[in-house]
Amino acid sequence: MQKIEKWRVEELALVLIQLAELLKKGDNCEWANVFFHFKDESLKIINSKEFDLDQLKRLLRNINNCFSGASSLKNIVLWHENSEEKKRINQELLQVRARLLKILTEIEIRTVEHIS
Repeated sequence: MQKIEKWRVEELALVLIQLAELLKKGDNCEWANVFFHFKDESLKIINSKEFDLDQLKRLLRNINNCFSGASSLKNIVLWHENSEEKKRINQELLQVRARLLKILTEIEIRTVEHIS
């Protein structure tokens, strides 16, 4: 039986907020809005009375799709007028992106139902 604790989805929402804010700071409002939307979707899952596994799987799939293709989030470089700040936010982007991918993997593992 799959076991996805509420705190895992809450952690996902927090990282989505962090990534969206970072993208906004790096002058990439389009991607920021995408991740703010994903944050809203994760909060709907958290706040719903009945846990909707299909809704969570759809959210995970949509987030993962942002990391595929030529214009993916893997290839983005954030911009800032200050070169030191630009360097810092791009380093932070790498860390937040890695954390998000780790959280996605951990949740995806728990969405699989094992039959014994």
